[in-house]
Amino acid sequence: MSLTASQVLSMMETMAQNGTAPEEGCSLFGVGYNTAFEQLRTRVIHQQFQRGRSTEKFVVGPFGSGKSHFLHQLFELAHEENCVTAKVTLNKNVDFTRYMLVFREMTHEIRAPHSHRHGIRALIQEAVAFKRMQVPDNPTASELLLRGWISALTDFDYKWSIYGQMLRSACIACVEEQEDRFELLCRWLGGEMDNPEIVRTLKAPKITNAEANMTALRSLHTLAQFVRQTGWKGTVVGFDEAEQGFNVDTRKKQRILSMLMADINATNSLQNGSLMMVYALTPDIVKDFDSFPALQQRVQHPGADFFDGNAWAPLIDLQRRPDRENELVEISTRLVNLMYLHWAKDMDYPEEEAITLAQTIACRLASEDLSSSVRRTLVKEICTMLISAYDSGYIYAAEGQKIEAEV
Repeated sequence: MSLTASQVLSMMETMAQNGTAPEEGCSLFGVGYNTAFEQLRTRVIHQQFQRGRSTEKFVVGPFGSGKSHFLHQLFELAHEENCVTAKVTLNKNVDFTRYMLVFREMTHEIRAPHSHRHGIRALIQEAVAFKRMQVPDNPTASELLLRGWISALTDFDYKWSIYGQMLRSACIACVEEQEDRFELLCRWLGGEMDNPEIVRTLKAPKITNAEANMTALRSLHTLAQFVRQTGWKGTVVGFDEAEQGFNVDTRKKQRILSMLMADINATNSLQNGSLMMVYALTPDIVKDFDSFPALQQRVQHPGADFFDGNAWAPLIDLQRRPDRENELVEISTRLVNLMYLHWAKDMDYPEEEAITLAQTIACRLASEDLSSSVRRTLVKEICTMLISAYDSGYIYAAEGQKIEAEV
């Protein structure tokens, strides 16, 4: 992962304001999870995805513990490994019990490997371009390969055959530059299956409210199968801030837990899907799993946990930080190094002194703040310090005094 100087500065400004993990660049200062990401790379992406297997993970930690950072860094890893990604923020506007709405968010945020474009339309265009580029020096052979691939899409045993047929039709419309038809197909594939005009024009089946949730789940699984048929390794879908979407009354929460269990069962039984579903949850939500024994038994693991080397454990608990002080020191050092790598000429304050001050802040926070949200506090302090040095030539120490650079 590499960023431009402008992107680094924007990232620092955002983190100085609220400590929120950036969409891009988390791997540049991520510390403490190398073993976890290597397991996900090796065990899931290289091994399970290669066999067409699918899985789910639950990243657990309180507010500010680094769940969003973990998800974003996982997406960076997935893109490096030629995977498609999609991030869904489960706030109050996205009702998890209405899975078609959730699916629409997925298709709106879906992103092909090595691309900055989002959405189902961009995904299909990238898929067509990807197949064409497999024979870049021979246009005739490239076109034959592309047409052969599109033709073969009808032979695959999709989870929902109609969605697979629509994907194939969208690929044809993209290749033949049938813009109006391509637009309608992308809207239907993106979840507008209840739009009467689109349904009538495409002669698609009418989806009732009772069928919507199951249809959305089958559509997601079919889309994951299509991604694998394209030649990409797999699909990683992450749900961030799920505690907001799950913070509902008891009756609705039980329905959510029931749907979550059904999702796990469906994901585990998916053939040739290479799909990983990742949920970022606070501990209190995971505790609610105890009220739903069938789900609790699927999520809990009796043996070693994920950080002990068990890559099959569903829970990834970010609260386990045995070496927190050294990790905080390393994070602060990486942030300073990153800023000076791109903006050294604009920083009057010496880098070595900035590192020393940043490490002092990290050690102080490690002793004063025993909460799991200390990482967010650290990032805000260090980035504020760096942005201040960039803007004014002053570095603001932890207690609030400013230290003028010696010029």
